[in-house]
Amino acid sequence: MMAVRLISDTERNVFEFDGSRFYYRRISSNQAVIINKKHLKRGVVDQHAAGLETVQWCLIDWEHVLDGDGLEIPFSKDLVPALPDDLVNELHMALRESSPVDDQLGN
Repeated sequence: MMAVRLISDTERNVFEFDGSRFYYRRISSNQAVIINKKHLKRGVVDQHAAGLETVQWCLIDWEHVLDGDGLEIPFSKDLVPALPDDLVNELHMALRESSPVDDQLGN
């Protein structure tokens, strides 16, 4: 049985995708509201912009991410918009999990 883990800014969870590892902290509902409000225009949230900012806020590091020449590049929040959409979509789901899988925790 797995218990719910409280969300902390110091979390370090791992998400693996196509041989790369992405380290992240989950997002609290309060932080999600703050981000969504920043992207609210005329009563509609720009989901793409809010989702991208959410991933930028949550990602804290990565390993084995390559540039266009196949060279490993260091983590930078500025490079998050260049990540493939399918990765961003799957990662976005993981950011909202109530409790990451115990064997994937890096805490």
